[in-house]
Amino acid sequence: MIRRVGQIAAVSVVGALLALLIWQVAHGNGSQVASEVDNGNVVQAPLWTRNRVDTTGTMSLASLRGKVVVLNFWQSYCPPCTQEAPVIQAGWERWKGSGKVVFVGVDVQDLHGPAMKFINRFHITYPIVADSGSLVGHYGVTGYPETFFVDAKGYIVPLVPGGHIIGEATAKMLDDGIKQALKNPSA
Repeated sequence: MIRRVGQIAAVSVVGALLALLIWQVAHGNGSQVASEVDNGNVVQAPLWTRNRVDTTGTMSLASLRGKVVVLNFWQSYCPPCTQEAPVIQAGWERWKGSGKVVFVGVDVQDLHGPAMKFINRFHITYPIVADSGSLVGHYGVTGYPETFFVDAKGYIVPLVPGGHIIGEATAKMLDDGIKQALKNPSA
């Protein structure tokens, strides 16, 4: 009898934790950033400092102030991310010489080995930071890949029309987002 009560209690606790997890995922951990941007609003980008995946040390969003930041969330085992990786790298190659734009990859919940294999496979040369999932929550990311455009003053700028890129980015989407961030009135 006592064993049965313990089992019921354990199942109840697990069920409650699962319900909390589902609620947090469905509600973006309270973040409205993605939905605000998708509604056409310019929103302050959540600040962050994360460990680099591609080298040692850390990188912060604040350290990139003064430049447009193309912030691309991805995972090494995500098939659409694999399709998109060459497009993101080519975009970085097109814009890096301007001195006004930086691309940052956010590798979400990967082990270091698979992340480095992905980086090497696609010859990625732009900075990559690691995220355990909290940055995803702050930005309201619901899948992979997703891309945001942060202007020189730290505001996320929506694409016109649309908001941020959900799914695979094209070269045109990247260029349009960068141009929009470069001409944003807050910049």
